[in-house]
Amino acid sequence: MDQRSLEEAVRSSWLVRESQAAKKVLSGRTDTGLRGAVTGGGHLDAITELLADVFRDAGFAPDAVRCKSGVTLPGYFRAAKKWDLVVIHEGVLVAAIELKSHFGPSFGNNSNNRSEEAIGSAVDLRQAYDHGLLGAVRPWLGYLLLVEEEPRSLRRGTPRSGTFPVDPAFGETSYLDRYVLLCKRLRNAGLYDATCLLASSREGDAFVRQPDPEVGFAAFGAAILARIEEIGLLPRN
Repeated sequence: MDQRSLEEAVRSSWLVRESQAAKKVLSGRTDTGLRGAVTGGGHLDAITELLADVFRDAGFAPDAVRCKSGVTLPGYFRAAKKWDLVVIHEGVLVAAIELKSHFGPSFGNNSNNRSEEAIGSAVDLRQAYDHGLLGAVRPWLGYLLLVEEEPRSLRRGTPRSGTFPVDPAFGETSYLDRYVLLCKRLRNAGLYDATCLLASSREGDAFVRQPDPEVGFAAFGAAILARIEEIGLLPRN
């Protein structure tokens, strides 16, 4: 998972989004605006495949690494949910990874939704495991978020609260800063075993930046390899 492969995968994400947006316009379905580029699906497929290749290269059978089918897992508060990447080896849920994106222009309206989705998905699956729905081995969960880096996502301010004061950590932060906090806290709280935040600009040929190495792509990849070694498939030196 080198930088070049990551950049190519993110570039693919932009190209797919632009293609989907163009199809919406040609079909006359322009009322959804840029949202149509995301709801069309598939814009994160290249990044998903990049992560899937880590498991394949480590020796997992092709049918054990699932990206399109076989990715539905039971929940506890809801019956089931589709994850983006699921790895199952000899009946053990090795990993489940969720990939999300947040592109402009609507950052204020959608940032809370992204946070709630990330929290809810992890809590639901953790509870499903605790209630005996996912076998005897604790699932490894990963979360990757790709955020568009543009003036609105970088604009700083302090969120308002109508009752108690907001956590000072959120003071004078941008939406991108808050996503860094989200990813770190999701991992630190044990909801996810690893999280990754990527920022990408529409300018500069889909430039990719990692705002904080603690939740960067290299750390995410290292966590995946550690999980593979834990399962026992990664060759030891």
